[in-house]
Amino acid sequence: MSKIPFTVSARTARLIGRENVANAEGAIIELIKNCYDADSKNTILYIDRENHQIIIFDTGEGMDDGIISEQWMTIGTDDKLNNAITRSGRIKSGAKGIGRFALDRLGSKCKMITFPQKSEIGYQWNVDWGQFELKGGDGRNVKINEVFADLTSIENSKYYTEVLKNIQSKSFLDIFLSIHKKSRVINGTILIITDTRDNWTDNNIEKVYNTLELLNPPEGEKRMNIWLIDPQQPHKFGLVDNDSFEDYDYKLTATYNKNKDLEVLIDIHRNEFDYNLIPKELFDYEEMKQFPFDEKTFEKENFQIKRNFSQLMKGFTDNKDIAKNIGSFEFVFYFLKNQYTKEDREKFYYKEFLGSRSKWLEKFGGIKLYRDEFRIRPYGEINTQAYDWLMLGERYGQNPAAFSRKGSRVRPNQVAGVVKFSRIGNPFLEDKSNREGIQDSETFDLFKNLLLNIIKVQEDDRSTIGFNLDRLKSDLDEDEKNLIESENLAKSSDDENESQKETQEKNKKLKKGVLTRDKKLQEKEDELATSRAMASAGIMISSFSHEFHGLKNNLISRISLLNRKIKKVVDESAFESPDGIKLINEIEKLNQQDQKIRQWIEFAIGLTKKDRRKNKKINLINYFQSFKQTWDNNLFKERNISFNFKFDEEESESLNTKISELDLDTIFDNLITNSVEAFTRNGGFVGARNIDIQILSEGKDVHLVYTDSGPGITNAYTKINDILKPFETSKTDDLGNQIGTGLGMWLVKSATDSNKGKLLLSRPKNGFKIEFWFKKIQ
Repeated sequence: MSKIPFTVSARTARLIGRENVANAEGAIIELIKNCYDADSKNTILYIDRENHQIIIFDTGEGMDDGIISEQWMTIGTDDKLNNAITRSGRIKSGAKGIGRFALDRLGSKCKMITFPQKSEIGYQWNVDWGQFELKGGDGRNVKINEVFADLTSIENSKYYTEVLKNIQSKSFLDIFLSIHKKSRVINGTILIITDTRDNWTDNNIEKVYNTLELLNPPEGEKRMNIWLIDPQQPHKFGLVDNDSFEDYDYKLTATYNKNKDLEVLIDIHRNEFDYNLIPKELFDYEEMKQFPFDEKTFEKENFQIKRNFSQLMKGFTDNKDIAKNIGSFEFVFYFLKNQYTKEDREKFYYKEFLGSRSKWLEKFGGIKLYRDEFRIRPYGEINTQAYDWLMLGERYGQNPAAFSRKGSRVRPNQVAGVVKFSRIGNPFLEDKSNREGIQDSETFDLFKNLLLNIIKVQEDDRSTIGFNLDRLKSDLDEDEKNLIESENLAKSSDDENESQKETQEKNKKLKKGVLTRDKKLQEKEDELATSRAMASAGIMISSFSHEFHGLKNNLISRISLLNRKIKKVVDESAFESPDGIKLINEIEKLNQQDQKIRQWIEFAIGLTKKDRRKNKKINLINYFQSFKQTWDNNLFKERNISFNFKFDEEESESLNTKISELDLDTIFDNLITNSVEAFTRNGGFVGARNIDIQILSEGKDVHLVYTDSGPGITNAYTKINDILKPFETSKTDDLGNQIGTGLGMWLVKSATDSNKGKLLLSRPKNGFKIEFWFKKIQ
């Protein structure tokens, strides 16, 4: 009996690889992960549709000829499994040894240039993936050991030099040189993939960018900078940001450091309710006297509790000893309601939030899994069955109770979350071979149930508060009583034998109910009309931004062109008319008006730019320098307004906070608008027109003090915080008709609340004053 070896055709090996990287997006992610595993701090992804080319550049540790032949060229190597930690302490994301087939998925040919650390020699590796489909002389498919790649050494050169030699794109080289300027590029790997297999559309590249944004957990440490370049749209993408979640109603952080008691530490931040507005009678209810609902804890907004697995999963007994398979993990869960009615806000004392959360959730929503700082797809993937992999929708369908009822459940379109764990600490949560998810097992099922019951902690907390606020509303709200009474009377048919006095009493109650309902309906109509108008204005600016850009560019040059043309056909001496009016002066006035229109168009278009909507580190000194210049050009000078901001030069580098420029604009554009209108309202303000902003460092916060020298808040407001309510305005015309939208100060408060800031209105002896506190970051 003879022994014969197993063999595998090159085509089979290639098919195995392709099955594991089913689409181009997944292939790119696999190669970006390789950059991470190589300890790269910088990666550039360049997708050139016109030349059918993809380039992936990194500044990692590179590869020598031994690593290329023994690991890179070996299918199914277990190197990353056995050597799971990189030199810098990263835990490698790969483990299957088949990621290099992502190159084949993207294009038919690939050139790799790599320079290893502490070596003067680099290497060039070339492969034509078509060789895997070749047939031998006898018509059979060639075997895997009959396919070769070309490997040559690169001597008397440097990685930096080879990159410059092989890449001509200015947009790529601009970023490459900026990386080199900060830290010399000595080693790393660049992959040049040609004859790409996919038709790369704008949407496909946008999808890759969105995936890269979510590749690392939003609150994790940013260990690798990634740039995406599309030369057909050179200004669209650039450095990939992984935004943190800021605008939430609830944030729950559950931390499990593996322990024999199976105890989980849970930290909850209630950010939904405005403590300052809630009647203190709420805390007279017995349930609201107990931790964590008591007044002191409620005011703090944050609290911690500990729960073991059995307390979280009621009735859980670990008969199969599965719980020990679950290692340390962290679960950060966010609840965000998409919308609310004015009635609900008044009943539940919600904090305001800005913009459309639905759009934000379309991108960042869902609960996502991350192993060693890299996302495991497809969990939480929008528009897939795996978006709601914890079956929150089915769970809500079984108990669709309102928020005001205990035990109410969240819906999948209201949540976002991040589950983080390590491959080393959780070997039982293992990838499927195709990298699309975790292998089904009893351990994974228990893990999912544990996450669901951690979510239940937030649900129970919120529904308990909702139940008691609803109860408080019923106890305090006269309008609600009027409506209920009038509805009951309208349904009643037992009125044949009632006395005249009883009829009159019923009529009074019905009138009160009708008036209350009309009032509520009118408020809703006003709110909807204003929201529609504001949304339409924003959509119009965004939709016609291209046309506005064209108009703006024409405004720059048209008067100069007109002036030159006139001078060619009209003698300059004829420019002055008999009545002394100089035509040249009139042309200059037109030019000044054009420049003003151009500045306002630029200002309006700037508000809709994508990068202004992102939360990022902002130095407030730099922000207000730009802010002052914009408003000086557009408004202050011609209205004789003095605008100044003050700060301590020694603290200028530390006056940073994390916020979007759009939110800062929302706050200070509205304050400026109010101040300017106060200076000019009702015949004008007599006195100096000063607007001052003071920026102070105050412990862990940046403290902003905004003042103006105008007439201040009118005495008609006995409670000055009323001006923060929506549709509240003191702006009237000469006949006393309200002409303001009543949204300016509401937007100021909303933008502050959504960024976890605090504000304080006061009524100084002269003028207007409002103060803000935002968290300081380094």
